[in-house]
Amino acid sequence: MSSDEETVKSDRQASKRRYPFKKGHVKRDNHTYVKREYVHHDQLSEKDVGIDEYISKLAGYPAVIKARYSDFQVNEIDLAGNRVKLTDRNLPKEFEEPAELLYIRTEQSPFHKISQDKWESLRKMVSESDNEASDQNHPHLVELDAEDFTKDERKMVHECIRKHFGQKVVTSTITKDSKTIIQLKKWGKKSKDTRCSWPEGLPEYVHFVMYKEMMDTIDACFKMGQVLRISASGITYAGVKDKRAKTSQWCCVRKFPPAKLLSNAGRIRNLKVGNIIFKDHCLKIGQLSGNFFRIALRNVQAEDSLINESINHVKEHGFINYYGLQRFGNDKEAPTFTIGIKLIKGEWKEAIDLILKVKAADDKLQANNQAKKVYAETGNAKRALLLCDKQRQTVEKKLLEGLVKHHQNNPLNALENIPRSVRLMYMHAFQSLIWNKMTSKRIEKFGLKPVEGDLIIVDKPEDAEVAMECPEEEEEDATDGDANEKTDVDEDLKEKKGRFTVRPLTSDELYNYSIYDIVLPLPGYDVVYPEHLKEYYKEAIEEHGLTLEMPEKKVKTYNLSGTYRKIVQHVKDLEWKILCYNDPTDNLIRSDLEELSGVKEPETIAEGQYKAIVLSFSLPSACYATMVLREILKCNTSTSSQAGLNNYGVKKPTTNRVIINVDTEAKQWTDLELPQVGPGSLLADAAKYEDFKKLLFKDVLAPTDSDCPEAKEPDDEGDNEGPAKKMKTNGHE
Repeated sequence: MSSDEETVKSDRQASKRRYPFKKGHVKRDNHTYVKREYVHHDQLSEKDVGIDEYISKLAGYPAVIKARYSDFQVNEIDLAGNRVKLTDRNLPKEFEEPAELLYIRTEQSPFHKISQDKWESLRKMVSESDNEASDQNHPHLVELDAEDFTKDERKMVHECIRKHFGQKVVTSTITKDSKTIIQLKKWGKKSKDTRCSWPEGLPEYVHFVMYKEMMDTIDACFKMGQVLRISASGITYAGVKDKRAKTSQWCCVRKFPPAKLLSNAGRIRNLKVGNIIFKDHCLKIGQLSGNFFRIALRNVQAEDSLINESINHVKEHGFINYYGLQRFGNDKEAPTFTIGIKLIKGEWKEAIDLILKVKAADDKLQANNQAKKVYAETGNAKRALLLCDKQRQTVEKKLLEGLVKHHQNNPLNALENIPRSVRLMYMHAFQSLIWNKMTSKRIEKFGLKPVEGDLIIVDKPEDAEVAMECPEEEEEDATDGDANEKTDVDEDLKEKKGRFTVRPLTSDELYNYSIYDIVLPLPGYDVVYPEHLKEYYKEAIEEHGLTLEMPEKKVKTYNLSGTYRKIVQHVKDLEWKILCYNDPTDNLIRSDLEELSGVKEPETIAEGQYKAIVLSFSLPSACYATMVLREILKCNTSTSSQAGLNNYGVKKPTTNRVIINVDTEAKQWTDLELPQVGPGSLLADAAKYEDFKKLLFKDVLAPTDSDCPEAKEPDDEGDNEGPAKKMKTNGHE
């Protein structure tokens, strides 16, 4: 064991002594475990990221967003405009497992390049059990000398084996002792090779609906990769869905047996797959037209008339298309845009330090957070990496692997170990910050009508409404294993080929356009800035040490060309209903899985204690549903603010204190807080309670010399701190 490994072992033992309890629990003195209370740390607010304005002037009202993860449900909308939904978990008819494989009744070698003795060895290897195959008298693999085979003959051998043995034999061509060998292995549970015999004429890409709860898309793909024994990057998707939600979306994998897909993925908690179909193309990031949301807002404090009016206003007038707080991360210590600024400026070491920064909000029980702490204290990336959770992939772990591989003196290459899409996400967060601020400035200065100089799109590709890969992402090699590990689908106005052309409005044509046509640029080296906002852009960008032009740099990965985004968006298919309920934990929306299982749609409870709004609507990709809710409620959408509203179902204990304000100059007192009392209590009898207070405060309210010359001098211990005091005493029953 190396010195680093010994140190890590010691660190883990010390950690267990510090935290000898299950994750999410704390240990009391009586050795019982109780659920640990979640503590909110300093988090980003909407104003921190430029979210300031509203469209409507209607009054706001409080409601709880995402009180439970079942309150936020998302169905992807595919390119054809269909809502993606889990409706079928059966094996597709196009891919039926053969009842009998051909090798069983084929005794003679079917191909002259496979000798009879090798054929018999193959049949024996496949027929015997795994225990027998491990015996030296039974073959566990068969090798064919293919040194004299042509390329076509080698191909025919592979096809012959797959035709007769199906998935039971894995074939591969290798070089052994400088010779070309065709290796034939029996497939088993321990085999990492998932290649199979694919039915002739069947499209090779398996598209399936993935339904998940309480995990984001990237995490779900990591878990699926583990159970399917393939790389997580081999599972592609059109867009990333929220973690704290129930979501359904299309995913894709190449040439994977549907039966194994259904059975193996079924072992993952809170994840189901189904609706398997076969296509001749792979699913890529951006191949969706939007998302359909179903959202429950709990403990709504408003009259039905105001609720209906506020939602109707959004239905008619839309919402400001801000980037939501999710874009920037919750933690105020190192929001994503600060990392993006360092990357754009080429400050690689500083970017690494921010990614690996130990934050107050970090869960100290998580192994990867413990690894960050060790790295911060020692600077030893290898030692920190040994502490990381082997089963949990995170950006921090990837970065530590890069530091170990390339050493701390090569931070640029170490950063390359992070998926490129994640690095782009950091830089796009900075663009989003500037865009939010400029949108607020545009509305503050010029209102919600077009003005001279506003930009409109005049030349856009036919597929511009489809959120395809942005220009920066197109430069990435399509074979890159991390190409689809993306944490957010970017701007709604994107092109796959060519760029948008924009132009400013003239005063003569303002009546031809509305606020829904106006776009603002996200900063980059290839965008046009509106003249009436250019100085504001310049000031906001230079505040972070960058220039308005955002010139191209030597490291191509960290260049940003920029793009455009509409400042106001419409909401499609907006519907709502008001429900009453009694239990804060009641389900208010039926999920796809519950519908498939025959669960009934939740209904309102007559005379229910609490009021909820259940909304459904569609948005283009890259629009934030929380910004729609913000426009309706006029509320703060930050996690900390919403958490403060979510204790409405907790019964507050009745106070057992009497708080009295005593004014020694006026010789009187005022009751500030009284407990709720029952019959027979001293506090229930007003006359007795007044006599009690006179007895209790007789020294405090004793006449002074000026009031009565014959009054006694106060004792040394007498209270003489001022004319007004608050005194506390326990209520007496």
